[in-house]
Amino acid sequence: MNLVKTSILSAIATIIRMITGFIITKVIAVYVGPSGLAVIGQLQNFINLVMLGAGNFLKTAITKYTAEYNGDEVKTNELWSASMRVVLGLNVIIFIALFFFSESISNLILHNSEYNFVLKIFAFSLPFFILNTFFLSILNGQKKIRQYTIINILLSIVSLSLVSFLSYFYGLKGALVAYVINQSVVFLITLVYLRKESWLKVKNFLHSTNKDSYRKLYRFALITFTSILASNITIMFIRNNLINELSVQDAGYWQGIWALSQVALSLVTMSLTTYLLPTISGLSLKVEITKELRQAIQVVIPIVLFMSLTMYLLRDFIILLLYTDDFMPMRDLFLWQMIGNVIKVCGWLYGYVLVAKGMVKYTVSTEVVFAMTWAILTLVLVDSYGLVGTTYAYAVNNLLHFITMVYLYKNKIN
Repeated sequence: MNLVKTSILSAIATIIRMITGFIITKVIAVYVGPSGLAVIGQLQNFINLVMLGAGNFLKTAITKYTAEYNGDEVKTNELWSASMRVVLGLNVIIFIALFFFSESISNLILHNSEYNFVLKIFAFSLPFFILNTFFLSILNGQKKIRQYTIINILLSIVSLSLVSFLSYFYGLKGALVAYVINQSVVFLITLVYLRKESWLKVKNFLHSTNKDSYRKLYRFALITFTSILASNITIMFIRNNLINELSVQDAGYWQGIWALSQVALSLVTMSLTTYLLPTISGLSLKVEITKELRQAIQVVIPIVLFMSLTMYLLRDFIILLLYTDDFMPMRDLFLWQMIGNVIKVCGWLYGYVLVAKGMVKYTVSTEVVFAMTWAILTLVLVDSYGLVGTTYAYAVNNLLHFITMVYLYKNKIN
């Protein structure tokens, strides 16, 4: 399946995700307002960090090696079994932490201990989150894009239904609960949908393992771990800084533009994850990699440019459609946020090559460095320019990242 076909399937899933994401954003804006949106943003980043520690850092490694071991059942089952052992062990530890220290964690992350019941619910639902990601990573590695896309569509629909229903009846608390249970519901649907897949058998995840399986997993998983950890900690740091230096409302405006960016860029991330990563993982010659990269650039960049320009020109309409009048100060954040999005995708295209080729040292170091520079630039530019400084920092940091990725691709990929 080539990039165009993958992009079409990804586009279908992403359009649905974008629509459901926009509706969710509208629901949250109406029922919880800017300050509530900031709290939900904190929870979302915390969920990402917890999922990372519970085994989500293995997802890229599972995709890569499932694709690489295609046809070798023994190696594939060893990989899956090693991954499952790691996931089960980590989930036991994290369950204990979430359940028994929920009040302290809620006070630290959500600035209110009354949300501790949300974390207790999350403690029980977390394993299902991870298993759903596990199975999706296998489908991605097998290049079963149709099934992968359908399950992602179901996740979008379930998230919309849960957030809308619980927010309407229970306000902010209901929205928080929806975010910690949505993938658990999808996991049950995933099991039913994949029940006839030949690989989905318990025995395939209980094979004997060896040190080499764990070594490969951890070496490659370090890339995913660093990426998710660095980005989410930085986002939480920026949000907390805005709350402390400006106001919780300003943090809500920034969360609003950030959420729009993430939804808009989801088309690109899905296409790169479902096609570019497994495809480049199977290539060895730089000329072949360059050919795939050029094809990706020709497809992806025009789409991102069009989306970003459209969002900027229609920014007032978008704010009123997806948020409320209370979010109108967001309009000043669009220009440099959209410019930053375009630059970010350019850097991603080259960066995915480093990930696919398992260049751990360069990938991990750049993730850490540019997370730090983003945080520092934000501190400096917010102090000088106020809230709009967040978007200046975002664009400048992405430009530096893009330049670095091009340099590494030209000089370090053989």
